[in-house]
Amino acid sequence: MVKRIIKLISAAIFSISALTAQTNIKGETLNGDIVSVSELIKNGPVLINFWALWCQPCKAEMKHLKNIYEKYADKGFTILGVNQDSPKSLSKVNAYLSSSMIGYPVITDPNNEIFNSVNGQVMPYSLLLNKDGEVVYKHTGYLPGDEDKIEAEILKLLKESE
Repeated sequence: MVKRIIKLISAAIFSISALTAQTNIKGETLNGDIVSVSELIKNGPVLINFWALWCQPCKAEMKHLKNIYEKYADKGFTILGVNQDSPKSLSKVNAYLSSSMIGYPVITDPNNEIFNSVNGQVMPYSLLLNKDGEVVYKHTGYLPGDEDKIEAEILKLLKESE
């Protein structure tokens, strides 16, 4: 019984620290700008999306995320892309972002520090945070149609904000 209580307390503490880690996420874009979740979240819900160039499902998902972002950005929703490529690939990342015309901010995490801090295992990996910084939806991987699930969760949050 005592072991079970200790496990429950540990899980609660871990959940609280993981939440804090998500709202404290910040990093540098390829243009040198500093972007933080704590600032973005002031405007509304934030989808944190971890991706890499070598990850084909990531790139497929990003096409849809771009459209979702463009559709709801004027309502306070934003996306923070977190790129996981190595430092030697950053020039390719910049070229990809330019050619894809991704309008939302993308920070780099070449040593996976941010990815590990949110217990990421597989990419693409997304966390949807409400305006209070609480994770209300997690999504791992990408299959066609997943974007509809993500958009539905975003719409729920935007309706709650009205």
